[in-house]
Amino acid sequence: MAHDKIVVGVDIGSTKIAVIAAQGIASGSRQSNIEILGFSEVPVPHGAVVNGSVENIKQVGAAIKEALAEASLRSDLDIGIVNVSFSGAHVRVSAQSDGVIRPSASTGEEVTQRDVDQLVDDMYRAKTEPNYDVLHVLPIDFAVDNAVGVKEPVGRTGIKLGGNFLIVSANNQSIQRTKKSLQEADPGLKFDKLVYAPLATSLAVLSDNETKAGIALVDIGDHTTDLIIYQDRVIRHIASFPIGGRHITNDLATGCGIQVENAEQLKKEFGVAVSGDIPLNVEILVNFLAGRPPKPVLKKNVALIIEERLKEIAAMVYAEIIKSGLQEKLIGGIVLSGGSADLDEIEVLFERVTGMAVRVGLPENLARTVKADAVSNSTFATAIGLAWAGVKSIDPRIKSVCKTETVVKPPVNNGYQQQPEPKVKENREEPKRSGRYFWDNLLGKKDDNADEY
Repeated sequence: MAHDKIVVGVDIGSTKIAVIAAQGIASGSRQSNIEILGFSEVPVPHGAVVNGSVENIKQVGAAIKEALAEASLRSDLDIGIVNVSFSGAHVRVSAQSDGVIRPSASTGEEVTQRDVDQLVDDMYRAKTEPNYDVLHVLPIDFAVDNAVGVKEPVGRTGIKLGGNFLIVSANNQSIQRTKKSLQEADPGLKFDKLVYAPLATSLAVLSDNETKAGIALVDIGDHTTDLIIYQDRVIRHIASFPIGGRHITNDLATGCGIQVENAEQLKKEFGVAVSGDIPLNVEILVNFLAGRPPKPVLKKNVALIIEERLKEIAAMVYAEIIKSGLQEKLIGGIVLSGGSADLDEIEVLFERVTGMAVRVGLPENLARTVKADAVSNSTFATAIGLAWAGVKSIDPRIKSVCKTETVVKPPVNNGYQQQPEPKVKENREEPKRSGRYFWDNLLGKKDDNADEY
């Protein structure tokens, strides 16, 4: 086995910054697994990241700085280049098509990889909403002359080359705030790829067999729930819903008459997705206000509140799967990820609502080490996927589905040393550490995030 390059993933979430430093380990011609070199998790102040978008650059920058310092200490690396996640309500997904007349077609040559990559590159200039930038071009299939639905165009002979694509774009102001938060953390920091967070998660928790057979990834984040459907190893459908784990927490706060932070703790410690088997007389004592005695709350009521919100999420996901027209092709069923996927019996609830096979996704293909055991959970799934995005292709048919960006580094004489990639540190120092429902509204709105192909 040979070691590949070192990649660092920085997952900017609504509640935390998660960092993973990893190194690919190749076996033969295929990437077999990655080795976790370092990791960290640092909380983000409330309101600093809203709906997946950075709102307070200084607070997020400080959290990134602390997280990178901790990951650097654990991995013995000077971190200079990172892959970064983006997500949230500002993300738009559209289906678009394009085609070209190949300049070499008159000579009778076959379609080359260069032809395909050029067609994809042209899609980065595709027309989107004002103030939005294209960040991912995901090919569905291609057309060569009169042959349509072609999965692998390279090697075919034809004059016209076309393709159908999913275009993932994001609000450029939100993207700029993400870049500025990285510069706030370290003016010398560079980043290679911006990766849509659910897409990164899919790289970490889905197997190659699942993406071939057909699988739906459901990533339940803090403010949004995202859906990505794979079939025959191709991303066929993407959708996002403005509802997530934060809504469960708010329901608990309202239903139990406690503060949001107490409701979040209640959800994490005692949350269950199915209420049927819970006795009616079991009480939980909840601290809800300083200087007041704990408040008794029925565990049955807690489960009922969580169950109803999750039923709503599962129903929305299932409706979107039916809308995609791919329901019968998802042999692998559904894989759940995100913080709320840690709730006990959540897979049972989703199975009841959707009638599909369901499992909870955890990071796969990690070299077995103590560090890997520490990050084999939903908290680090996206950050691990960001590391995977640096060592294997999201779609092997094209050069890249990510638009690469680079944070401008100041000159060396300003005191920042250029670091083309992470290097092993010679000297380490301890880093300094800083410290009911939306159904009616949704029914009346068109989901622009999930155009059908």
